[in-house]
Parts: sequence; structure tokens; C-alpha cells
Amino acid sequence: MMMLLVPAGIFMFRNKISAILGPYIPAISPQKISYLGHLITLSTACIYVLPLEFVGLGAFKKTAYMVSMWSATCTMMLNIKANYPLPDMPDTAGLSLTNMAAMKAWMTTTLESSVKPWLQKAMMGVDFHFLFFSLIFLTASPSIAPLAILARRSLWTVCSYCSKNSPDGFVWSKFAPIWEAKLKPKEKEVQLYSALAEIVLGIYLAVSVFLPSRQLIATILYWNYLTMRFRLPRSREYHLQAWSQLGQRIDPLLKMAPFLNKPLDMAKTYFNGQ
Repeated sequence: MMMLLVPAGIFMFRNKISAILGPYIPAISPQKISYLGHLITLSTACIYVLPLEFVGLGAFKKTAYMVSMWSATCTMMLNIKANYPLPDMPDTAGLSLTNMAAMKAWMTTTLESSVKPWLQKAMMGVDFHFLFFSLIFLTASPSIAPLAILARRSLWTVCSYCSKNSPDGFVWSKFAPIWEAKLKPKEKEVQLYSALAEIVLGIYLAVSVFLPSRQLIATILYWNYLTMRFRLPRSREYHLQAWSQLGQRIDPLLKMAPFLNKPLDMAKTYFNGQ
């Protein structure tokens, strides 16, 4: 959990960090920064799935996983900042750290007048949801499933950017026919299967609670993530279709094992109440 303090520290000291690094970093548009971040996420995710163990480079897999997760986390944070400018904080002039009553009043005012309205807007964005997603698996055991979900989204972002901004690039010119002929036309289908993958991952984590490899905290946080995705109008449509499709596929299994209906009904009740 200590790793979660890093993004918090970056946020708290962002002004000092930008003042120090600003002169050395060229001006880059938010779209270009997002593209580069997603490119790193996608590239390192691909490295992680390679069978590096067979060539004695298995140690690099954990590094690739962490770089991919950190890249996704930082990219989502920068996207949120670009799409939802941070609110102005109330004036701290005359505020004493020893006056606890004044500090409490300042924090209450800050939360109600600045942070809460900003957070309500930011939480409606997809970037906020995937920031939450990447933070969950940043401290969880490395696995392919969460990387695949993030890599799919990064692939879409990278391809969309390249098709508009660098259509003549050498690497992109080789991949463009696949994007234009096979991937882009099936965007809705890909979104549906992505939502299905998110749900299946949640079910796997729930089942693994009864196994030695359980990740209890990650499971609880991930089901909260699924709740957010279900509430967002943009993703709710795909998640409803994914739940329906999942129900059709496991219906034969439910007939063979009726006791599985109970947890499925609980899941349906849970999401229908959202």
C-alpha cells in the first residue's frame, strides 16, 4: 500500500515538481501526453505477456507489469487534470496549524465548496474509473487479465491518435490496414467483450476468495469499480449486455448445478439496486 503514497505525493507537491522540471520538459499537448502514456502502457503490457522465462529474462516481467500499471495510473491522472481543471483552494492566509478548530473549519469549507463539486464531475469520466482500476492492481498480484483490459483501451487510444496525427508513420502504416479493416469497424463489439472481461475478472476475484491465492482487498475494491462502471451511462449499456450474454452462456451450467443460482441472484440484485 506504500506505493499508493507516490501518486498522492505527486499531487500534493505538483507545483514544486512542475517548477523544477518545467524548464527541462518541452511543451507537449495533453493529447500527445495521453498518447505517449498509453503507448508505454500498451508496449510494457505486451512485454509482460511474452514468454521471457524461456530465455532467462523472467525477472523483467514484474518490471514490465509495474511500468505498465504506473504508466496507466499517471496517464489517467494527467487526463483527469486536463479534462477537469483542479479547483482553486480557499485562502490559507492567517491559518494556524495549531488552531485545530480553524483547521477543521477550513477543511470542511474546502471539501464542500471546492473538492466535492470537482470530484462529482471527475467521477463521471472514464479516466477516473480506469485510474481506480489501475490503483487496485498496482498493489495486487501481477496477472494478465487486468493488463489485457488496460492494454485494449490503450490500443484504441494509440490507434485513434496515430490515424489522425501521424498517418504516414512507418510503424503505423504497417498496422493501419488492420485497424481500419478489422478493429475500428467492430468497436461496439470490442467494447462489449471488454465489459464482459471486466465482469469475468470480478467473478474470478470473488471465487478466488475461497482459494489460497485470494486477494480480499482487491476483490472488494474491484466490485466497487464494477459498480461505478455500471452507473456510468456510457458503460452501463455494455455492462447490461455483457451480464445478459453471460447469463445465456452459463444457463446450461445453472441447470446442472442449481446452487449457483443463489450467488448469481445476489449479483443481479446488487447491480439492479445501483
